[in-house]
Amino acid sequence: MKKLVSILIATTLFFIFSPLSAQEKFGLGVKTGINIANQTTSGTIEEINVNGILRFNAGVYCNFFALDKLAIQPELLLSGKGADWSDPNFEDITDLLTYLDLPVLVRYQPLDFLNVHAGPQFGYLLSALQKDNVSGNKEKINEYYKKADLGLVIGAEANLPFRINLTVRYVFGLIAASVESSDPYDPLYIEPWKNNFLQISAGFRIKGK
Repeated sequence: MKKLVSILIATTLFFIFSPLSAQEKFGLGVKTGINIANQTTSGTIEEINVNGILRFNAGVYCNFFALDKLAIQPELLLSGKGADWSDPNFEDITDLLTYLDLPVLVRYQPLDFLNVHAGPQFGYLLSALQKDNVSGNKEKINEYYKKADLGLVIGAEANLPFRINLTVRYVFGLIAASVESSDPYDPLYIEPWKNNFLQISAGFRIKGK
């Protein structure tokens, strides 16, 4: 993950200080918004309700148009994920996860005001907290989650006047974010859980498309 972040920073600096012809194909911007986050499993867990929660996202992006309508767009985002859990024994808790995400997207721009994009997203877990929704107490649960996460991004973006972007995308979890448990009373014992979320954000184009 650290190597990927270093590559993103180096690529951004290269195109900022590159000749004008290359800069014309280069874009740079900032963005922020919300994640409607949830967690899913392929296992069957009785009497456990898992509901989505509202989190945040914020970061930077750059893009380079190799062709007139086709670009590569890496991003670096601080991203909140997690879910709300409740059952008769597990009580009512919320897992609050914070990741540093690096989407590497292929962006197709059929129209000046619209693009669609897709690609992998690499995540690195920064913190994991569990909140008791009855008492309001929080505790660290980093041991319940893996450091690395991987997802698939599919989305669309509107390029509006005044250098504003509006983006809607969905991120499908490709690997289990949680670790397996040896405790048969722990829901993680049955099947590890994946992060899935709808992401809505607004951006500002500092330069480029």
